[in-house]
Amino acid sequence: MVSQQYGFSPLMVVTSMASHWNLVCQLTRREIASRYRGSLLGVLWAFLHPMVMLAVYTIVFRGAFGMRWGQDGESALDFGLLLFSGLIVHALFAESIQRAPYLIVNHSNYVKKIVFPLEILAWSSLGAALFHAMISALVLIVFYGVLHHSLHWTM
Repeated sequence: MVSQQYGFSPLMVVTSMASHWNLVCQLTRREIASRYRGSLLGVLWAFLHPMVMLAVYTIVFRGAFGMRWGQDGESALDFGLLLFSGLIVHALFAESIQRAPYLIVNHSNYVKKIVFPLEILAWSSLGAALFHAMISALVLIVFYGVLHHSLHWTM
């Protein structure tokens, strides 16, 4: 009922993203760049953060707590990679949900001054979260390849 009153449909969100694809990409790049602007290492933090996270979780959960998963002969890094793969999905979901309430407040200049498709803000935030998830997945794949000296085709 409300969707008919205000002219909103779930399909409109997807078609709006498709019609404003360039704007979504520019806003996503801007959001990623603004996160690392002014930091000492810049975008290199996007690669360092997952590596540090992998090391810390491996040391803490396998070393300090002695947790195990699967076979008895698995290495500590195997457990860390398994844990890290689940954390990538969790971090993607958590970042998307955490940033959602502040999308309009943080971009009030777009909302107040010009006619702007507001649903694009959600797509750009999701794009930035996907960028970080892909960087983490790349770190996961590299460490898995180094540990096992091969990559399975399903990876």
